[in-house]
Parts: sequence; structure tokens; C-alpha cells
Amino acid sequence: MTYVVYADVLFLYHCLVNVTLLCMIQTILGQSIKILRTCMWTIFMAALSTGIFLITISLCTLYYVLYATSYFFMTYFLTKHVPYPIPMWKMILVVLAGCIWLAGMLQLFYIADGTAFRTPGFYLACIASVLVCRIARRIYDRKQMQAHAYAVELVFLARTLSANAFVDTGNRLQNPYTKQPAILINYRLLKNLLSEQSYAQLEQYHKTGQFPYLQMNETGEITFFPIPYHTIGNRFSLMPAITIPKLVYTQSRTTFYAVTAGISREIFFENRYDVLLHEKLQPKKEEPT
Repeated sequence: MTYVVYADVLFLYHCLVNVTLLCMIQTILGQSIKILRTCMWTIFMAALSTGIFLITISLCTLYYVLYATSYFFMTYFLTKHVPYPIPMWKMILVVLAGCIWLAGMLQLFYIADGTAFRTPGFYLACIASVLVCRIARRIYDRKQMQAHAYAVELVFLARTLSANAFVDTGNRLQNPYTKQPAILINYRLLKNLLSEQSYAQLEQYHKTGQFPYLQMNETGEITFFPIPYHTIGNRFSLMPAITIPKLVYTQSRTTFYAVTAGISREIFFENRYDVLLHEKLQPKKEEPT
């Protein structure tokens, strides 16, 4: 049997399929979709898929085995490369489900129309799948936000600060001296608590990342100390921290004493929250009776 294959057309088909698969998987995992990174991986995977097809054009079984294996590992390496706190088993499961979805779609349209890549309905189904994943992820994230949001009070000797807080399950910050879990607060929250000179040092920290602990502790009543932290990308650094005498949950009146709070330069969830809580520092949910 003679095959006529247009490599450029096949490459374009693979690009369209790959970008759909990568967008779906990144959306399900909650990763932010970076256009440049996604496009680069799409082109690389399309080139690999096209090459596999041209090499194994007369060996149908070998083609499908290599095709499926390469898609799985390439997609897995992309998601693993993206810094995000996702358990490995969940990542593997989502990637596997995405590859099974792709194989099912290809087979479904192949049976219906004799070929999937030349069927407009196939690409419409791909677009619909991405939209469904995006909508479902947004609904899920919104519900998670509502379930993990709290109103809290940071009680100091001179003043009590009210703040909106969110329980961040990815927060692994802890006080290196006491080994107790720590929370994160936005530096702007301390504006009405510190002197102008002290707050100016926090402004400098926000802009440059530099923080003069000694100068800061020479003015004001709050003592600052450095604590180490790791970012998602495994970057190691130090951040200023303070001890909050009392952390009070407004609704339940649950109180934690002597809580370590790292001061962040970043805003939390588009500035919707002032505090990122540790999952070990939240009210215990009452068991239903």
C-alpha cells in the first residue's frame, strides 16, 4: 500500500492537538498557562510525533505505542518542570487521563469519519474540552477560596489589626528556632502599627529585597528577625519575621499565641488577602453529631 504524507500538514495537526492537551492538563492541575513555554513544548512534541509517524508509517502498532509513550512522558516532564506543589501521583494520574482522553477522541472521530485530523468536529470538540476544564477549574478554585477564607485579628500590645486571611496548603514556612508553623503577612498590613521610619524600611524591602534588621530593631517596639524560606522554584533566601502575640479567628474566637509571621513582599491572590495562614494554624472543624 502506498502512503502520501504531507509532513508540514501532519506537523500542524499535531500542534493543534498538543496545545489542546497541554492546556487541559495545566488547567486541571491548577498551573498557570505560560503561552511561550506551552508553545515551545507544543512545537517540540509535534516535531517528535511527526517524526515517529514518518519512521513507523508501515508499522501501525509500533507507531501507536511510541506515540502514546512519547506523549505521556513529554506532557509529564512539562508539568513536572513547572514549579507547583502537586503530588507526583496526582500529576501522573492527570497526565494519564489526558492522554487517554486524546486517544479516545482520535479513535472516536476516526471511526465516525475515517480520519480525525481532517474533521472540523474533532477540533471543535478539543476547544470545547479546554473550555469545560477552564470553567470547572474556576468554579473549583472559587469554592476552595470560600472554604479556606477567614477573618482574623492580629493582636499586638499597642493595637489590633483586622485582616482577611486564607489557608494556604502550600505554606510550609516555619520558625527555624522553635520549629513551629508560621504564617505570612503582607508588609502593608503593618503600616498603621509602625513608625514612619520603620515602615520606610519595609517599603525598601518590597522594592529591593534588602532588609536592614539592625536598623529596623533600633526603632519601634516590634522585634524583627530573619527566617529562611524556599520558594516553589527551590530558591533559598531570608525574609524578615515578627512574633504576633495573639492570632484570633474572628468568627470562632479560636486563639493561637506567639505566632511567627514572615513578612512577604508579594501580594496574595490579587490583593484579596492580607494573611496566608498555615494549615496547622486554623480552627478545627467540628465533627457532625
